[in-house]
Amino acid sequence: MRSLDGLQMTFVALELIVAAAFLHAGWNFLAKASRDTMAFMWWAVALGTFGYGLWIMTGPGISLASASWIPFLVSQLAEVGYYVTLVRGYSQGDLSLVYPISRGSAPIFSVLWSAIVLAERLPWLGYLGVALMVAGVYIAPLTFDHGVKFTFSALAAPFRNHAAAWSLASALFISIYSVSDKVAVSATPALVYNWWVFAGNALLWMPIAWSRSRFRTNIDELRNNWLAVVAGSAMTIVAYLAVLYALALTSASYVVAGRGLSVIIGAIFGSVMLKENVGPARITGALLMVSGLGLVAFA
Repeated sequence: MRSLDGLQMTFVALELIVAAAFLHAGWNFLAKASRDTMAFMWWAVALGTFGYGLWIMTGPGISLASASWIPFLVSQLAEVGYYVTLVRGYSQGDLSLVYPISRGSAPIFSVLWSAIVLAERLPWLGYLGVALMVAGVYIAPLTFDHGVKFTFSALAAPFRNHAAAWSLASALFISIYSVSDKVAVSATPALVYNWWVFAGNALLWMPIAWSRSRFRTNIDELRNNWLAVVAGSAMTIVAYLAVLYALALTSASYVVAGRGLSVIIGAIFGSVMLKENVGPARITGALLMVSGLGLVAFA
């Protein structure tokens, strides 16, 4: 049975995770709605790094503990993979498909890494939740436009959906950097480590985002969409700071699972604000993923 202090920490972590879910879904909506998703994401991270860095240097400073260096470097490599695969996913699919799969399937991998790296184990109810998430990830890319068909071609359709495949790849990278960050914040305060994450992202993404052919589109994105870029920058910085504090309070499995609330939020944004066609498969898949996330979070 969890102690009272343990329960209080869990509730605080849950509040942080819920706030992060809304903020994260919000900036992903802005990224998908932007003229150039890659340019938008780089500017949001770069501007956030600069502004946030000025702020924390007036307080705790930006010193990274030596014990955090290796997990930080692992995290940064995974962040680059996440960035590339998410942009590719958004270029080939809707927000209401890509975002739920990306966020909703990350806990599947996260449970595995947490068990291997951090020796964290889930109760049997948690593994039932993982099974529901797997089912949701499989069902979401299905199409029921002409009724339910149980042919091999219809059942194999999710494996041929490129947007879903890129989303699943991004989920793999999410799970890796989530576990790495969990290790890093045990030695470096979340307030400080958050800056390192975004500074590393801005630096490592630069060769991809600022290739010679993209210079004009990057400048145009900032000039024409600067207000959304600034809003997205604030959202992503505060969202990940909340996640890092939550990671310091509870297990990585619970944090990544709890963030899955953004699965529903992202699907709603795609349907209502981007007017995407959210059919029964996406709704069913999202509900299964959220149900599974709930079981994992509260098992």
